[in-house]
Amino acid sequence: MADISARVRRVVEEMMGNEALLEMLETDAAKEMLNWGIEIATSIVKKTDDQDDIAANLAVLPRLKELRQSMRSIGNWAAGKYTDPASRVELRDKLLERFRAIFGERMILPTKAELDALLNQVDNKKNTPYQLVVKLKELLETKG
Repeated sequence: MADISARVRRVVEEMMGNEALLEMLETDAAKEMLNWGIEIATSIVKKTDDQDDIAANLAVLPRLKELRQSMRSIGNWAAGKYTDPASRVELRDKLLERFRAIFGERMILPTKAELDALLNQVDNKKNTPYQLVVKLKELLETKG
């Protein structure tokens, strides 16, 4: 039987030690993003409890890579780095692709229009990076 707690601990330690994931965000937004990422990563890893370490790694590593890339992109978006419409469309498409890889085919994802509406909220300067991260998290949770 696999030691799931050890697998989870390794993944969490790796995420917490990866400063590039969150360096673009202020503290509250970074904490929210990190906690959300850890929650997702833990869920992914816990599904490998019936697998040996090699099979588990093969199953989770691609999904965890997509998660880290999504976190980086979301952080950059929340920090205001996707300012032109073309880059936002590209971001939307990448996020939807990555979310599909992370959460699987059965999860209902936001539509392009729903995600566009959220991504465009970065233009409203009343939205802090923390609020934007929370809004994206809530959009995904209400869909899935």
